[in-house]
Amino acid sequence: MAKLRTRYVCQSCGQSFPKWQGQCSGCSEWNTLAQEVEQAARRVPAQLSGSLSIIQTLEEVDVERAARWPTGIDVFDELIGGGLVPGGITLIGGEPGVGKSTFMLQLISRLGVTIKPLAYISGEESATQIKLRAERLRVGNGGDIILVAEQNLDSALNGLASYLPRLLVVDSIQTVYTPQMEATPGSVTQIRECAAILTKFGKDRGLPVFIVGHVTKDGAIAGPKILEHIVDTVLYFEGEVSSNFRILRVFKNRYGATGEVAVFQMTDKGLSPVINPSDLFISRKRTDSPGVVVVPVLQGTRCILTELQALVTQSFLAMPRRVVAGIDSNRLNLVIAVLEKHGGMKFYNRDVFANVAGGLKLSEPGGDLGLAMALAGSLDDRPVPSDMLLIGEVTLAGEIRPVSQAARRIAEGRRFGFKRFVVSSASELPDEKDIIKVASLREALRTVFA
Repeated sequence: MAKLRTRYVCQSCGQSFPKWQGQCSGCSEWNTLAQEVEQAARRVPAQLSGSLSIIQTLEEVDVERAARWPTGIDVFDELIGGGLVPGGITLIGGEPGVGKSTFMLQLISRLGVTIKPLAYISGEESATQIKLRAERLRVGNGGDIILVAEQNLDSALNGLASYLPRLLVVDSIQTVYTPQMEATPGSVTQIRECAAILTKFGKDRGLPVFIVGHVTKDGAIAGPKILEHIVDTVLYFEGEVSSNFRILRVFKNRYGATGEVAVFQMTDKGLSPVINPSDLFISRKRTDSPGVVVVPVLQGTRCILTELQALVTQSFLAMPRRVVAGIDSNRLNLVIAVLEKHGGMKFYNRDVFANVAGGLKLSEPGGDLGLAMALAGSLDDRPVPSDMLLIGEVTLAGEIRPVSQAARRIAEGRRFGFKRFVVSSASELPDEKDIIKVASLREALRTVFA
């Protein structure tokens, strides 16, 4: 009897090694290697075999512009570029409990009005559990949803072949498996093979396929990270499970723009789209409070106003604390260093806490000026005027640089009642009464805290 050959595969990046090692040399993660049985490779003859492939020039390619399918959720349609593409493979990732299964059940319920039938393969929950969730969400058109509670992917797809579904949902990719591979469900080998089977199933029949994948904080489960190069669209749910807000972000889209976001609110009836996210993250009735400013954050092509909070207190530690939530810690340290060098402020004996309200992430430099003014205001106990919006990037030389789409940010601020806008003097904005242009951080401090 032939001895089974084994290998060690990284559950984070998918790279394989002949023997176990503590750290993966591919992604530098620790304790992520898992032992798997290596499949015997089939011997391929030396001569070429198979039919001739179709060869054509780029000009000869006939582009078929298939009509997109509207889902009935306008926010989601705008997010993915106008609707579902027939044959498109979409991966929806997120931490367990963030609302992926709830959203998919709502989505196919809306699609069931115009597109029938729809298939839902569940490897985690039984048919009874899905039925109870559908009743709680008051999901209609249940007769048009074909439910398959099966972990064997081959058996599930063979059973669905006679129904000719128009759309397929697999929840989740970590729980289904194919008997063609000897690896356990959830392993890198099974996930890749199942994804390849689903991709071929959807492309051959021209039906959209949604693949749900879990992402854990410790990275113990290999999931969407090893599938991003296979699928057409990658969507991620962000947000704390304890929070009512969920942010659906596009990380990859072959049929539209990336970086777009859609905001949803979790209710007892499921996820409801938020048309104006700024209404949730800030209040129209604001008061002057030290360390609190409103900054316009760009999420793709959408501008969202969010509240930025900073707290500077006396430190009694040898190394003062720098605690952030929603802000890059390196960016905070950079702004603090610029304030000390060019603003004449001292933070060496101060604990600094910074937070972006609502669960958003400040990942662009457009909020640097607002962060600097929030820190300066909390340090000196001086509030930033509630009718002032700060837009600009802070450089290491203490200069204020212009940011992209400043006009869009100002338009969103005017819609919420802001009267003054502090921007860079190098911006190409027109000279208006409510636009205040500053060139340096010192000038901005004098303007804001006049």
